[in-house]
Amino acid sequence: MKKLNWIIAFVVGIAFLSSCLDGDEPQPVPAGGMTFINAYGDADRLLYRLDGNTVQEYFNPLPYRNFGFALLYARENRSLEIYASAEDRIADTTFTVRDSLYYSSIVYGTHEDPKHFITEDRVPEGTADPTTIAAVRFFNLANTAHRVTLRIGDADPLPAFRDRPMETPATGKAGENFIPVPTGAYALSVVNEDGETLATRDIEIEAGVYSSIFLTGDEGDPSTYYIGVVRL
Repeated sequence: MKKLNWIIAFVVGIAFLSSCLDGDEPQPVPAGGMTFINAYGDADRLLYRLDGNTVQEYFNPLPYRNFGFALLYARENRSLEIYASAEDRIADTTFTVRDSLYYSSIVYGTHEDPKHFITEDRVPEGTADPTTIAAVRFFNLANTAHRVTLRIGDADPLPAFRDRPMETPATGKAGENFIPVPTGAYALSVVNEDGETLATRDIEIEAGVYSSIFLTGDEGDPSTYYIGVVRL
């Protein structure tokens, strides 16, 4: 994944600094990374705090329908808190960052029922060269009681992307795996169980790119439906 370059630069930089300070041989610093995805529509932006400290101020607070990425030291029992305002904490969890692994924090839902889950972002098993394939995953993060299906161009929908109810944290985590798809330019569409198109979006699916695709919005106002794409 393209985030690998950021990890390499981070680890090399820290190791070089350590060598300059104490004269020892450079030692690699265990590190991972996390993509923060804001699909929570009941606030203009969200504030993230990791182990009590603000995460990466260049994207924090994070606007709705946006994402940011941060390098994280590998460590167990890291604390992540997410706030819709100074006194409105909508998520609070602990997780483990393992060396050279990547994660996504996905928050969505409503003020009355905020939801959050963390995925582990791996290339599909058995992939010999991750730069030669493209892969996607799909989450229904819209506030809707309807089931929805993601269509990629004119192809039949992938079974994993059919009739998806609004995610729970459990189903979101269960759907974390990326599925290989052909490269090319496509029109994405999300339809409900009645075949009604809720949102569309054009996308270029490229080799070496792994994309999280998700529906956001609220069925109370169909104009808010939107297909988000985060390329990893």
